[in-house]
Amino acid sequence: MGGVVMLILSPVLVLLALLLPTPARADLFFSEYVEGSSNSKALEIYNGTGSSINLTDGNYVIAIYANGSASPGSPITLSGTVANGGVFVVAHSSADPAIIARANQTSGKISFTGNDAVALLKNGEIIDVIGQIGFDPGTEWGSGLTSTADNTLRRKSTVIVGDTNGADAFDPSIEWEGFAMNAFDGLGTHEVASSVPLPAAVWFFGPGLIGLIGIKRRIKGSAVSFEPSANHLQRHTGGIKA
Repeated sequence: MGGVVMLILSPVLVLLALLLPTPARADLFFSEYVEGSSNSKALEIYNGTGSSINLTDGNYVIAIYANGSASPGSPITLSGTVANGGVFVVAHSSADPAIIARANQTSGKISFTGNDAVALLKNGEIIDVIGQIGFDPGTEWGSGLTSTADNTLRRKSTVIVGDTNGADAFDPSIEWEGFAMNAFDGLGTHEVASSVPLPAAVWFFGPGLIGLIGIKRRIKGSAVSFEPSANHLQRHTGGIKA
């Protein structure tokens, strides 16, 4: 009888499961950084906010702080629309053709080296930064492939918000994966990890949610066990060109 009771899912638990929020993605953030040879420089921006973003409405700009400067050079004003789940690529106007083909916007101001901090701002406030503003690391932040000099960096799929503190120490290995110079093949797409959060009560007493959340059920006698498969990867492709 106890096993039968456990299989009766309370409507309250169903409601709890449906109302639980997914992880918040506060705003746009950098998802790829290309510091290639010559003018092959590019920055990819990801939108996981849940809504389409008009870059002009939000007054989004990219600012570059050269050689440890605390003040940026002339900002790059962004224009166009980034679909939810999409990316927006900004590249140097003389970058490699493979980069230009993936770019939504080009500018001769997208020029940085390994010791230049790069920030994404919205209405004058930093919403993400690569590097440490006001600090010159010498040649680069990081080391080997996971450094800001002569490499491509891609944001780890587990990162869902930008780094809004431009003054703190920067270690790219924490949130970024490194690739060799002139690796452009990932530009224009970004992968993010997502999960389905479940309260403990539903976890243990909610086999009726099988059809909703993909939980595999195994029942032996009166014991019920679960093998959750909550995490999955979503691949998102480029946004709308400006």
